[in-house]
Amino acid sequence: MSPSLVAFLPGASIAFVTALVAVGLFVPRIRRFALRIDAVQEGGGVHGRGRRVHQGAVPNIGGIAILGGFLLALLVGSLVAPNQIDPNRVQLLAIALGAALMALVGFIDDMWEVPPAMRLASQFVAAGILVVNGVSIGFVTNYFGPTTYVFIPELATVLVTLLWVVGFTNAFNFIDGLDGLSSGIAAISSMSLLAVALQFPDRGAAVLLLAALAGAALGFLRHNFSPAKIIMGDSGAYLLGYVLAAVSVLGALKVTAAVTVMAPILVLALPVVNITQVTFRRLRRGASPAEAANDHIHDLLRARSGSNRGTVIALWAATLALGLVGMTLSNTPPVLTLLTLVLTVVMIAGVSVLRLVEVRRERREPAP
Repeated sequence: MSPSLVAFLPGASIAFVTALVAVGLFVPRIRRFALRIDAVQEGGGVHGRGRRVHQGAVPNIGGIAILGGFLLALLVGSLVAPNQIDPNRVQLLAIALGAALMALVGFIDDMWEVPPAMRLASQFVAAGILVVNGVSIGFVTNYFGPTTYVFIPELATVLVTLLWVVGFTNAFNFIDGLDGLSSGIAAISSMSLLAVALQFPDRGAAVLLLAALAGAALGFLRHNFSPAKIIMGDSGAYLLGYVLAAVSVLGALKVTAAVTVMAPILVLALPVVNITQVTFRRLRRGASPAEAANDHIHDLLRARSGSNRGTVIALWAATLALGLVGMTLSNTPPVLTLLTLVLTVVMIAGVSVLRLVEVRRERREPAP
């Protein structure tokens, strides 16, 4: 067992459990609040050029519960293991601040629809918070030359980081189309990246962030698996996408092997592939890439399979497979890789089954 794994395990475990429990407790309260203020999304209605897939009026500000559990977990984890985050304390605070800003913008958009230009501007501001606090992509891997890395000029560093963070934040929002899909993908991606980060002694902040994010995503999935009691909305999708993008940059700052840089790219590939094919598909037919339509990967698979849950599980499996490849290429020890796969599958299955049991119980109970 590596020294970094032993050192990081207590703080990461506490952060994970705190986020898991906190989000699970917050969701029912946020759900009641959403119903009281009419923060709901009507299913089956027209949405851009497409239609919303879910049925009925479902509360759509679940991202607030995710944010609360995530920030609480970071606080508790930092108190339990303060030395773990010392080298990157400023960067961790920058990511937490940017995440809160993204959740706030998403919440306002869920309630009153923020104009696209304003949403994009706020995303660049959140990404800028990372850059000015040292979270940036300063090099690219040189696979064909004599040197391991090619360091890029400062201006290019800023532009590449801004485009990656903003681009992936929106890519993750695009994948949020079926009950449980995005929360499951976030949990799987976080667990895979966590296994990679645990190998290195200078990744304490990334470990804490990923553990908190994985716990928060799983805690939300407990209420979000089909049929969802609540959906995360833009507040949750922006938050999860932003943190995953930011932590992938933070983890790439100090790598010890060139191939390690590939891990975040592979683990986070599915949302990127989805937004890429959606953009080309819409441009080809002369439509705006920002206009909603049922042409995402999950929509295409759902149309073929006829099953929402089957589509979600298939895309979870694809994300897990990408995570496995990412962990393998980053030389993650086989034991840690296997443990991560088993724990991820067991936890995803566990919270999903709890939701299905709850649904079955609710259907047996007579209406009041």
